[in-house]
Amino acid sequence: MTEFISHGQRITLMPYKAVVFDLDGTLVESKIDYQKMGKQIKELLGRKGMTEHIEDRRKAYQIIREGAESLLKFGLPPENLESTLIELDMIMNRIELDALPTMTLKPNAVETIKALHSKGYRLGICTRSHRVYADKTLEMYGLDSLFHAVVARDDTPHPKPDARQLLVTIEKVGATRENTLYIGDTTTDLVTAENANVDFVGYWRNERWAQMLIDRGCGKIVKDLLEIVVLAGA
Repeated sequence: MTEFISHGQRITLMPYKAVVFDLDGTLVESKIDYQKMGKQIKELLGRKGMTEHIEDRRKAYQIIREGAESLLKFGLPPENLESTLIELDMIMNRIELDALPTMTLKPNAVETIKALHSKGYRLGICTRSHRVYADKTLEMYGLDSLFHAVVARDDTPHPKPDARQLLVTIEKVGATRENTLYIGDTTTDLVTAENANVDFVGYWRNERWAQMLIDRGCGKIVKDLLEIVVLAGA
């Protein structure tokens, strides 16, 4: 192991075999209409008989992230659970796919992935986005053949921040938690890595999102994705 300084942080290089990335906000940026998504989610939950009225769309997302147990806790009739989960997924999928024309790459995203791939790293995507959306995004930029595994929210009953989505991704790329580095831009990604006991590096999406990572205790943040090539030891 060796050390170097990046943006005032002392970084220890580890013998990584795999690098797993979050997708939205980390490798790409798209203008998903979250306001529209939140409105449709609230309307659906009302139609399905949820007793707690959800005014704040952020509260709606929190409930969705916490899954079936949270829906029931907030008063969704158990007999409506299965159909609600299906319709929730349809709403999110449709609005994500509508945003594909707005997609842009993060600076040096392609260069970073190609550099890691050329060095023999096992590469994965672990995302809360829909699988079709993730696949189409990678295809748009010719990156689909460079990743060894993609695990999206509809590929697992245990999405982030549950550790199991990340651990499944690591297993699929042929690595272990000890030799994998996970890259993401949100506190959900950080908590996922902590839950999985996997090394994590934050990506500086912007000042606001980076500050949330810092406030949550993230010790390593990069502003340029190419720094990941160095961190991975490539």
